[in-house]
This record gives sequence, C-alpha cells and structure tokens, in this order.
Amino acid sequence: MRTAAKLWGTLLLCLCLCMTNAATAGTACSDAPPKPESIQQAFQAAYKLHQRLEQLQPRIALVGRVGQDLSKYGLRYSHIAFVSKDAASGQWRTTHLLNACNSNQSALWHEGLANFFLDDLFAYEALLIVPSPAVQEKLLAIVNDDKRALSMHQPLYNMLAYPFSDKYQNSNQWVLELLTLATSQQVGITPPLATRQQAQQWLKLTGYQPSTLKLNAFTRLGARMFRANVAFDDHPDERRFADLIDTVTVESMASYIRQVDPTSASEVIR
Repeated sequence: MRTAAKLWGTLLLCLCLCMTNAATAGTACSDAPPKPESIQQAFQAAYKLHQRLEQLQPRIALVGRVGQDLSKYGLRYSHIAFVSKDAASGQWRTTHLLNACNSNQSALWHEGLANFFLDDLFAYEALLIVPSPAVQEKLLAIVNDDKRALSMHQPLYNMLAYPFSDKYQNSNQWVLELLTLATSQQVGITPPLATRQQAQQWLKLTGYQPSTLKLNAFTRLGARMFRANVAFDDHPDERRFADLIDTVTVESMASYIRQVDPTSASEVIR
C-alpha cells in the first residue's frame, strides 16, 4: 500500500510539472499547472468512465464533459469527443478538436481518458452517448480515416461558431459534422457527404436544432474584444441583432442523435 501511494504521488507530481494548458475547450486558458486535487479528480472521473466502457465495449462512443458553469444558459456540458479503444495499446482514447490557448486556431487531438478530464472543470462528470452498432461501425471507419476526419476540420476556431456556416468551427461542431457522415450513410446518401457545406445542409434537412444563447450587444462586444476565440460575424444579422446566438452544444447534439439514431443510448457518469 505504501508503494502504491508513493507511485500515485509521483505520478501526480510528474503531471503537475509536465502538463501545460496548450489547448482547451469549454474551459478558461491558464498558465498555472493543474492542482494536485484536480489531477486526482480527473483520474477518478477517467477511471469511472473506463469501467463503464469496459462493461459496454462499444466500438466507438461519444463522451461529453462539464467545463465552465453554463447553468445560466440552461446548459450542463461544454465539450464532446469521440472515444474508442486503440487497437495497438488496447487503451481507451479520445479524439477531439481543441482550441490553442489565446488564439483562434484549433487542431485535432488524440488523448487518454485522464487527459480528457485534466482541466479546471466545474464538475467531474461525463455524458456517455453510445450510438447503435450500425452507426458505430460507420463512425469508427470515418474517425480512423485521417483524410476524412480532416476534411471536416476548419482550423479557424470560434467558440460560438454558427452551425450553418463554414467560416469558423467550434469543438462540438467538428464532432457533429463528422457524425453526419455516418448517419447519412444509414439512409444511403449517394454520393456520400464530403464537405462541411454538404454536412450542414444535411443537418438542416434532418432537423438539427442548435442551442440559442441570449447575448446582448455589450456582452458580444466584450467577448469579441478580449477573447481571440470568439467571433460573431458568421451569424445571420437578423439573429445577431436580436441578441440570439445559435451554436452547437453537447445538449443539442444529444437531442439530434436521439432523433437520427433512435436506438442509441446515453447515461451520466458521476
């Protein structure tokens, strides 16, 4: 027991020294190293998720996490990723889009479960969404195909990107647009969706409803002036001038998945 405790302490120390917040989604950027208690909570959340994935053994699933407190907007989760078992190592890994801190740029990341929760989170809780086996099969092939995954990636990041514009992209939007490639194959779309514009048209046709945030002009101006990763010029004027900002959220995605893949399942892991 003493040896295990020593190893745990060493691991926490190494992570504190080595981890930097080079990229983020749904949380604030910070140069400070993670606190030991945050690391411990991240590992506990990762362990609980790992245990459930081991029980369910999906080929691929989606996992949402809590970032900042978004309750004033009626939202709980801020960021979503794909999760699948790495064929070489046998470890569960996440695949997601992250914003480089203090910039409007993003990149695709592959990370372990602990890293997924290793941020200054409001709550260490996960939303696990398991698509139907047929959608899983198609989705796994798409996520594992770098060319197709990158075809839906726009490096210009906007935390509040408009869902039906390809000018910017937020983290959840990339996941949603890749998901359309899999779900559209279920109904035999030929030729298959290949561009972001096509994916967004498919979302409109199949009734995707984004979340709408009420943000007044003063709030928008402050965000635009002080955050490199926030823009509003992709939003329709009539919506923006009415203080209505539509964007892709985990909640709107969960609702859409239930609609297009009715046999999918979801659960909260605390």
